[in-house]
Amino acid sequence: MNATVLFDNPEEIASRLEQLGVNERALREAIYQGHLQRTRLTLNHPVIYHGLNMWGEVVAALREQLRPLEWVREDIGSYALTAHEELKLAISVASGDEATGNPSAHPSNRSRKGRNTVEAIEANRQLELFEQLPPEDQVEEGKQTWVLMHHTDTSRGEIRVELSRPSSIGKDGKINEWAERIILNSIPFDDDLVEIYAPSGPDIDIDIRRKA
Repeated sequence: MNATVLFDNPEEIASRLEQLGVNERALREAIYQGHLQRTRLTLNHPVIYHGLNMWGEVVAALREQLRPLEWVREDIGSYALTAHEELKLAISVASGDEATGNPSAHPSNRSRKGRNTVEAIEANRQLELFEQLPPEDQVEEGKQTWVLMHHTDTSRGEIRVELSRPSSIGKDGKINEWAERIILNSIPFDDDLVEIYAPSGPDIDIDIRRKA
């Protein structure tokens, strides 16, 4: 297992985010907008919709927040990304476990990831290998994918957030290694929110084929 590069110092965080063409305000605002939409849901909404709603709203808000910074939406089937073509970067959104946003812990995604995520992480690994080659042998293809991961802690009244670059994923669909983790400030909330967890299952990852 390779060592993870951790950014939890405010100055280092701001510098690294600037290199990636984003800023902390935009990332935290996207998560907060998703949280606000989720607080409008009731127990009468389908259980699975609570997590799906938060995910969709964060994706939409992230695209809006980063649009002035030249990021655009990119959908690979049902795999929703926000991408920067010039920087060759992409960001996906995922809910994380209780270790999310904790620099002393080892976080992972909460729901099992599908084929598109596996392929994105494999592309990350290939890009890391290319970076170790001499400049004349490097191949500039594909995007480096990061994950904007969030975890709602109702006992502490906060949403912990990090922007991290995955480098390995297990057969169980859970990310088990991170090349870099950028720990963002948590988002406090005082809503009377009860976190409802949908049944454990994979992220939506639909492969649509024409019926023969």
